Amino acid sequence: MRAVEALHVMQITVKEESGLFVPPSVQRQAGIKSGDRLKFKVSPRTITITTVEPPTYKPTKAELAAIRKGEAEITRGEYVTLVGLLHDLDRHHRRSGTKAARKVSR
Repeated sequence: MRAVEALHVMQITVKEESGLFVPPSVQRQAGIKSGDRLKFKVSPRTITITTVEPPTYKPTKAELAAIRKGEAEITRGEYVTLVGLLHDLDRHHRRSGTKAARKVSR
């Protein structure tokens, strides 16, 4: 025999000025929390609301290899700090941005 879960039944009246409202107690019972993504399935006189799991990303074999390589380099102390990276970028920018002599037209 299957156990039957007790369902909390609540009735509300939809008002024009407020739109449809899902009471907090119903959200709690459904396990819906702030930040959850919801999917609405609509059929005549029925709306089914379900949570949508956030998409998960699975790195490729090449990406996993690059991550392991980078972690090994960091472990060996082979890395560039953010300050060093910004300094190198700025140095390149300054070198390539030298001003050329201007021609003055009269």
